[in-house]
Amino acid sequence: MIEPAQFTLRDGQPFSERFADIYHAADGAAEVARVFLEPAAFSDLLEQAQLVRLGELGFGTGLNFIIAAELCRKQGCRMHFVSFEAAPIAPAAFRALAAERAPDHCLYRELAEHYPPLIAGWHRRYLDSGRIVLSVYWGDAASGLAEVQAQHSQPFDLWLLDGFAPDRNPQMWTATLFEHIAKLSRRGTCVTTFTSAGRVRRGLAAAGFEMRRIDQRPHKRESLAGHFLGSQSSTWVPPQQVSIIGAGLAGATLARHLAQAGIAVRVAEKNASAAAGASNIPITVLHPRLLADSSIQAEFRCHSYLYSCHFCTTLTQADEPAINRTGALQIPSSNYSAKRLAQVAATYAASGNWLELLEPSEASQRAGIEVEENALWFPQACTINTPRLCDVLLDHPAIELVTQSAVTDWPDGPTVLACGIEAAAFAGAQYLEMAAVAGQIDVVNPSGIPANINTPILGNGYLAPADGKLAAGATYEYRDWAPDAARERNLEQLAAADYFWQASYRGVRSVSSDRTPIAGQLTDLDGQRQQDRYVSTGHGSMGTVSTHYCAALITALITGEFAPMSPAIQRALAPLRFRQRQARRGYKFDSSA
Repeated sequence: MIEPAQFTLRDGQPFSERFADIYHAADGAAEVARVFLEPAAFSDLLEQAQLVRLGELGFGTGLNFIIAAELCRKQGCRMHFVSFEAAPIAPAAFRALAAERAPDHCLYRELAEHYPPLIAGWHRRYLDSGRIVLSVYWGDAASGLAEVQAQHSQPFDLWLLDGFAPDRNPQMWTATLFEHIAKLSRRGTCVTTFTSAGRVRRGLAAAGFEMRRIDQRPHKRESLAGHFLGSQSSTWVPPQQVSIIGAGLAGATLARHLAQAGIAVRVAEKNASAAAGASNIPITVLHPRLLADSSIQAEFRCHSYLYSCHFCTTLTQADEPAINRTGALQIPSSNYSAKRLAQVAATYAASGNWLELLEPSEASQRAGIEVEENALWFPQACTINTPRLCDVLLDHPAIELVTQSAVTDWPDGPTVLACGIEAAAFAGAQYLEMAAVAGQIDVVNPSGIPANINTPILGNGYLAPADGKLAAGATYEYRDWAPDAARERNLEQLAAADYFWQASYRGVRSVSSDRTPIAGQLTDLDGQRQQDRYVSTGHGSMGTVSTHYCAALITALITGEFAPMSPAIQRALAPLRFRQRQARRGYKFDSSA
């Protein structure tokens, strides 16, 4: 959790009570242009580049981002805008502000829809069909910049330093931050700032920027602008093409992430169509099973859910949508008691309206059937037709799908294993600790069911209405049921109703030994990264949530960008963890494994 800004409006102007200062002048859009963009010759930069990277200290009302994005859209240029904010405006206040500004700046409407909750850490959002990427870090700027610097290989083109005045917000104007900015810059990278304070000018000069004063009269006396004089930072050259083995959900979403990043992708699938394996179940639910503690698992589940909800709903869909934002209701179960659900709700209650604890009467109304205890409501949860979603994800001009292509050895060039349990059969991947776990849902015709189930209900397994049908079951079985036994168990949830059984859908998922997905670069016996060899597997029953977040991580590793997740989450997902555990146990797979 992170504390929101003490935000108010004074005479219609956004104002910070904490810093006793306005966010920007009354002519905000014009001020962005004259203070931050024009001194950096931003229009010339857009004419010269296909992709621009902007960094910002102080996201505030998002106005700098909106104005820069509008110019990029007009020029047909892609943009990655990275911003750091220690005290974000609360979601409800931001939505109200965005609604006022949307008539003049239509992108505000899209930004408000996907505005992150008050959860500390990284949040990545894709706007304008993925051409505009926003990465915001809620928290201390120095910590966020250090995380970017540790993994980012692409220099920024422009820095906008837009915190409150140095005498009111001194922690944002430090030598440490200026040094981070310099290390993420190339020769010629521009920096602009509203302040003209001498210590800011001297601090940026000490970090390697040549600074000059910009006359801002009659609005104010002057501001600062400059450019970096240091040597060209090394630029990661992304590959032109990447191979992916497997066209299930893990492979399909990774292919789409890479394609949107400008990389051609070849997906090899051994079956006759995509999603023929574990991703063949047509009615699944994108829903988290959150934890109420401060563990890395809790952080991972929260951030992966928020990321995946956003990413999936940005996809352009055909007439038969693969994704429907239906919401989902989590009721008490053997693993999640009513007390535990209440603890989860209390943990995240102040962060926004993306989950809510409902009393039995309201939960029953939401579900369409009687619910006897408090339940958690997730309004952004989605019902997914997984095979159809895989087709949507793979429908991109930069993606080539080759079916009936059984690949058992590494192809040339960068390659990602996204083939479930079969990934461990590849040379150099045998050390991954995985097992196969089956799951099954049964689809019935619900016309004879007296109660009308309105929304997915998750407890011990799930019930989910979709396309005029109702799915009952569990995509992760704790016991190895035979198909007939699994069907009998699934249909017990409908014992009091009349229905017509239509079909069973069964899939076998890979699950890691620690029940955490495996995503990242493979390593050799000594823990050194294997060049061009990556993996995304072990997603178990979390695939609708975890695969998209893991795809963002692997795409970052391949493109030289930074991943929208903490280093701790990356370590928890990394294949290296198995090498380390095996070494502690006193044995190792040989270097070919």
